[in-house]
Amino acid sequence: MSLAKTLTGFGGLVYSTESCDIAIDTVKHAVPNLFAVPRVTNDTIRMVNLQKPAVNDFEDISKIRNSQDKNIVFETDKDTTLRDFYWKYDRGVEPYDTNKYVSEVKAFNEPLDSLSREKYKDVHMYEIKFSNKGGLVMPVIVEWTFTDGTKEVDLIPVQIWRKDEKSFTKSFIKRKEVSSIQLDPMKETADVDASNNVWGKEMPPSRFELYKMKKGVSQGNTPNPMRVAKKSSGA
Repeated sequence: MSLAKTLTGFGGLVYSTESCDIAIDTVKHAVPNLFAVPRVTNDTIRMVNLQKPAVNDFEDISKIRNSQDKNIVFETDKDTTLRDFYWKYDRGVEPYDTNKYVSEVKAFNEPLDSLSREKYKDVHMYEIKFSNKGGLVMPVIVEWTFTDGTKEVDLIPVQIWRKDEKSFTKSFIKRKEVSSIQLDPMKETADVDASNNVWGKEMPPSRFELYKMKKGVSQGNTPNPMRVAKKSSGA
């Protein structure tokens, strides 16, 4: 990421020719299954294979050179008490057995009790994938509109683009169901394309669409409000 892009995001407006166009690519919504049946409810046993020795089964150039260099003396050669089980296992002193061994599996899922169901009953999880289509990194301002009409805003700092300036995915947990999501609702980041900033509701017409509508009015395709008002008043 260039220096200009890291200057809080807004430095790129001065030091680069890239534009800000952050988009909502996908939105995933999930709610907890409060009455899910656990897959494993009791401790069980299963048969598993032992891991093979974690060493190369061939003599590479490093091994050959190290064995030929008399100046190299390994600590396990100086003190044989350092040769633990895995040193012996990797070198075949402790033989590898291909037989299966019993492994105990603990129950890893427990059903929710009534208190837990009450605690998580209103939880809504959202996973949003954002993409940087304009090239200029900026803070990401997310406005949530809930089904009850209330709103909430989350501000994601510009450092979110540090590892990948093209896209990122972020999860959110809300206590109410969301009806729509909008980026940069107050037009603070100079986003050049607002049509990809919204999920869950229709975008208002763009300036270009408004211009075409206005042009259509002047050509007489639709009534002109001022002319109608004048006719009604007899002017």
